[in-house]
Amino acid sequence: MKYSDYITANRRMWNETAAIHEGAYLADLRQRIADPEFSTFDAVEQAIFASIGLPGKAVIQLACNNGRELIAAKKAGAGRCVGVDLSDGFITQARELAIAAKVAVEFVRSSVYELPAHWSGQFHLVYITIGVFGWLPDLGGFLDVIARLLRPGGQVFIYEMHPILNLFDGDQGLVVRHPYFDAGPAYAEGEPDYMDPGRTVQAGSYWFCHTLGDILGGLLQRGLRLEHFAEHGHDISMVYAPFEGERNRPPLCYSLLATRTG
Repeated sequence: MKYSDYITANRRMWNETAAIHEGAYLADLRQRIADPEFSTFDAVEQAIFASIGLPGKAVIQLACNNGRELIAAKKAGAGRCVGVDLSDGFITQARELAIAAKVAVEFVRSSVYELPAHWSGQFHLVYITIGVFGWLPDLGGFLDVIARLLRPGGQVFIYEMHPILNLFDGDQGLVVRHPYFDAGPAYAEGEPDYMDPGRTVQAGSYWFCHTLGDILGGLLQRGLRLEHFAEHGHDISMVYAPFEGERNRPPLCYSLLATRTG
């Protein structure tokens, strides 16, 4: 299959997912996001954003889902904010949430591989969080986009599920079921929704395994200097939360901050 075929299939799946989420929790989120003090940031994000200094920064979030994290960044003082997502449904929700939050945030429905050329060098910060890398058929192309979007001295902040979790199924415990070094896509359909397990997402989708070395090495190869890297034992995905109670658990997520040097 071509990369565009994978992207088209995943877009269809995410649009179906967006419809499920709209009924599951959007009304409650719309009320909560109107609070001037609304934030999605946990202790890790609070510390990283404090070190970055969000006020006035131009921020772009890639694969932003319904935009709640980016809206939180705007409420924390960020300047221009742009969110990009593949799903028509989630972008519609993001725009509705921005109105409810009374903040000016731009949301664009696009593949991350098709962003406008005039965005090059426009952002102080690229923000990536929770379940992005596994949907990317072309990791190198995505890392090229990150480097292109950043101003000289700009930074990318990644707060993401740890790739080692690709070894496991979240509902089957700490039993290795899949290879770590697997470049081929995994196809799934008829899967329970991660927010509402009682609902099933019928549309098929493709998941890609990218190792931590691929991600770190790819950033370094593109002239980004690593400023911070840490692995964490807490789950941010809602898929692997049962692992938090295991003493011998693997890292469940990681945080990374890198700066464009040229």
